[in-house]
Amino acid sequence: MFEQLNRSCAVASDPDFSGTLSRVSAEVLETMFFDEPVAARCGHGWISSAASVRMGFEGSHCGEFLLSVSLQVARSIAPAFLGIEADEVTETQASQVLLELANILCGSVLSRLWPDSDLRLGAPEPIQAAGSMQPATLHECFLLTDGMLSVSIRMYGAEPE
Repeated sequence: MFEQLNRSCAVASDPDFSGTLSRVSAEVLETMFFDEPVAARCGHGWISSAASVRMGFEGSHCGEFLLSVSLQVARSIAPAFLGIEADEVTETQASQVLLELANILCGSVLSRLWPDSDLRLGAPEPIQAAGSMQPATLHECFLLTDGMLSVSIRMYGAEPE
């Protein structure tokens, strides 16, 4: 379904995407993961070895949400989110927490950018991200306590009525 997104429709974007993304990411990471993101210069050499997740969305806006975190961040967010010691976290739990982070961030960012929209989110899925970023309509990188986090939204437009 999400591989067949309509790419011929007009693309809409928020004029303050960077500010919105920074605020939403800070809220989610501070309240759910006990970390504080700082907007960072985009240097994407680390992404080829990162843990990455993709979520498609469609409806009034169509596209995909991409999340990449450095391996150190992938290891550190699970215990904070689950409230357990780092040595108690299984690889499965760490993967599930990363999928949940993508789900929470995607839903939060999209609902803040387009509060009156009608969107359907696909399931988060792990992906192997390329070493260089593909063009994204909206993108931001953040420095966390233990490494880097990258969020991108590629817009394919709105579904025709």
